[in-house]
Amino acid sequence: MTGWNSTRKTATAAAIFLMTLTFALTSCAAGADPADPTETARSTPPPASEPAATQTAEPPAAESQSASDGFREWLEASRLPDVDIACARLTPDLVTRMIAELEAHGMTGVSNCEQMITATAGLYRSLDQSAEVDIAVQSETATDATLSVTYLASGDCGTVVMTRPGTEWILTDQSMECGS
Repeated sequence: MTGWNSTRKTATAAAIFLMTLTFALTSCAAGADPADPTETARSTPPPASEPAATQTAEPPAAESQSASDGFREWLEASRLPDVDIACARLTPDLVTRMIAELEAHGMTGVSNCEQMITATAGLYRSLDQSAEVDIAVQSETATDATLSVTYLASGDCGTVVMTRPGTEWILTDQSMECGS
């Protein structure tokens, strides 16, 4: 009987952890990546022979991506895991909060975004947790969005706030409104 209770507690803790992580991972903001060559190119003045009017760049094609598609892109990266993409879409403050939530739920040894994404992707895989979501746009402009996200497998849902400081949507905040 004790073994069953221990397994049940572990499964419950894992489920709570995944639910918390899912919503924590959906809320972050990050500035432009200094290693991003497009950001460097924009900050470099044109050669003297080039007219000043050519400094105005055309908006990148990625700017046409919806916030919903940006969220799905992040979610897919966080589940693969593709730590470069997943972590690039999280602010340092959000990563810190997410790691603290993991520790509060008993997961230790995670000290950076890459470890967090790798560990949680492994948990999602081990629990065969689907990444299918239903997204309702509450508001969206060219640079800011608020989404209502429901994870179809679990019924967990929350509000995801995003910003687009450059060409990529960044998760900046989240809240949990419901869960199974």
